[in-house]
Amino acid sequence: MLTRRHLLAAGSAALAAPAILPSGARAETKSVKIATILAGTTIASFLLPDRLKAMGYEAETLVFPSITQRMQAVASGDAQIGYGGVSAAISLGGRGTALSILANACDGGWALTARPEIAALADLAGRKVAAQAGTIQHLSLQWKLIKEGLAAKTEVVFMNPQDMPAALRGGDIDAMMAPEPYAAFPVVNGWGKPLWSGYDTPMGRCNLALMAAPAFVEANPATTKAVLDAHREVTAQLQKDPSSAADAIVKTLNLPRPVALASLQNTFFTTETGPDFRRQVEALGQMMLEARMTAKLPDWNRLLPR
Repeated sequence: MLTRRHLLAAGSAALAAPAILPSGARAETKSVKIATILAGTTIASFLLPDRLKAMGYEAETLVFPSITQRMQAVASGDAQIGYGGVSAAISLGGRGTALSILANACDGGWALTARPEIAALADLAGRKVAAQAGTIQHLSLQWKLIKEGLAAKTEVVFMNPQDMPAALRGGDIDAMMAPEPYAAFPVVNGWGKPLWSGYDTPMGRCNLALMAAPAFVEANPATTKAVLDAHREVTAQLQKDPSSAADAIVKTLNLPRPVALASLQNTFFTTETGPDFRRQVEALGQMMLEARMTAKLPDWNRLLPR
């Protein structure tokens, strides 16, 4: 199996290969579909096609309604690249689905936002807190409620993130554990306030990664390298110029610019995929196992090839 360490050399060799291929050999694809969802943390996926086009590749972003469906699309070959939640990849990997993390994509990007009158986590007793079922936000919320002795005292209701701000404003819920930019939306509008960042769990800020099916990486080393290069360039742009990220959030999610800018204070774009990242991924898997959000852990060397 090709690994991240081998992609640079493999990609260079593939690019230098003769135009006449040996009998039975297949040329690498010059077209990729990128699976994603509508969120502030996945903004890089919407910038990637233009960057790849400048490099001579055709790319299309496909938006999926489910965090699991996007990774299933990558594993099945319906999409070649995915900006996906690490928790979804762990769950699918534990069931035998072939996925490989190519690079980190975004750390953090979620928070617990509460109605203004709620002063502390202890005040959630007897109240309703919204989360999207099976997400990394749900997992971190459940861990915290258990640690604070609030799991049996707090009602967790499942809701899509885009529906949470209105529910908080209307009083249907008292707090919301949401991804950005939805976590920032009530704060900017004065309907809520930050209550907990969600990052003091064993998994830290581990959240989103760039992924592909191992078979795609093996068959397309030069294309995979081009995607990684484009991902690094786009991420560097987002890190250097938050206004470009805000522009993308406003355009893609149709949200006010002040909300986009506020959400970026809690969103950490990165491509770092070293030992610390691996430790966080494995800690996330252990948390999922203990929370019964997965029945089995994946082969870590398959999910995180060195």
